[in-house]
Amino acid sequence: MKEYSIIKKLIDWAEKYDSQLTEGEQWVDGNFASWLSNEVKPVITINDVQDDVNGDISMLIIFMYKYASFYSRKIFKHSLIYSIEDFGVLATLLPDKQLIKADVIRQCISEKSSGNEVLKRLLRQKLIKETNNPADKRSKLLQITFDGLNEMNSLWGKMDKMGALITGNLTEHEKIILLDMLSKLHQFHNPLFEANNEMFLNQKLGVGK
Repeated sequence: MKEYSIIKKLIDWAEKYDSQLTEGEQWVDGNFASWLSNEVKPVITINDVQDDVNGDISMLIIFMYKYASFYSRKIFKHSLIYSIEDFGVLATLLPDKQLIKADVIRQCISEKSSGNEVLKRLLRQKLIKETNNPADKRSKLLQITFDGLNEMNSLWGKMDKMGALITGNLTEHEKIILLDMLSKLHQFHNPLFEANNEMFLNQKLGVGK
């Protein structure tokens, strides 16, 4: 009887998921599994949540960045590319984009001072170059050089392996869930970063002027 009860539950869930499919939408096992994981997630009361759960999440995200930086230093040890930040700038200019400094720094989620240091380093290494901006004579356009493209092409395979190492022992399904959550957080934080509203951020962070 216990086995029958479990099977009946699965049938009920399957029918509920199927009823939510739009006209013409095909059943996909992976999509059903994702839907089911949300459908049966345990109900957690406020008493079950630790007071410092937000702090723990923030710290673990910082740890993940540090692990990525640690692994990337091994990759960049014999490259003209110095750091993961440098790699990010070059990737932003691919395949043949021309962007002003401010746009490159913004798209790389960098602060102005640290972003400018990265750009200066890449210019010295001749991995990027400056050209005149026909739309604004006061600014320059940045673009990746032939040497920069060569460096990037030599690293793609290693960066793919680093990505696999960083995602570690997660299953493919867990990777999809994590990607979805991180994308959601990015969509939340990016407008705050772009606006850089001092009053709003100070209020949220509980800091003075």
